[in-house]
Amino acid sequence: MSQTLQELQTEWNSIKAEINAIKFQYESLRNKRSNFHVTVLFTSDSSPESLALLQQQTQEEANRWSLDLQQLDQEIQATRIKLRQIRAKLAVKQAQIYRFQAQQNWIKLKQQYERINQLSNSLEAEILSFYKTAENFQPLPEEWLPKHPQLLELEMTHIPYIQSEEKQFKLMGKPIDFNRE
Repeated sequence: MSQTLQELQTEWNSIKAEINAIKFQYESLRNKRSNFHVTVLFTSDSSPESLALLQQQTQEEANRWSLDLQQLDQEIQATRIKLRQIRAKLAVKQAQIYRFQAQQNWIKLKQQYERINQLSNSLEAEILSFYKTAENFQPLPEEWLPKHPQLLELEMTHIPYIQSEEKQFKLMGKPIDFNRE
């Protein structure tokens, strides 16, 4: 297996070029078969010698035509098989490229995942501190005073958090526990 993504992509490009060449060959064979024709022979007179010669030439032409057509069909079939094999080879190479790219990105994603979760935990601590400060505001409940202001309204009680599951990361909402002391 190749060592770098560039080498893998170079191999992928050469396989793709090989596929294009085989496709061209296949199309050429199909066109040749589509344009296949039979030569029609006519005799100049109806003498027995001319008719015998015509029959011999017709038989030779039919035999040649049959052999040529069989050969073309075999070449077309062989080209189809070769095309399928090369496409399978290309699919394998594409899977190797995907695997290589995933391995390269996995390390970066893991680092970012850890950093995001650290920030998420810090954000949760800050939100809890903010909540405690707002919760400590307790005005005197005298009826003659104006209605006290509400300093905090909670519409969102989740923060972003990343969880690692098997071979992928999942971005989800982590609930904030406001009752935690």
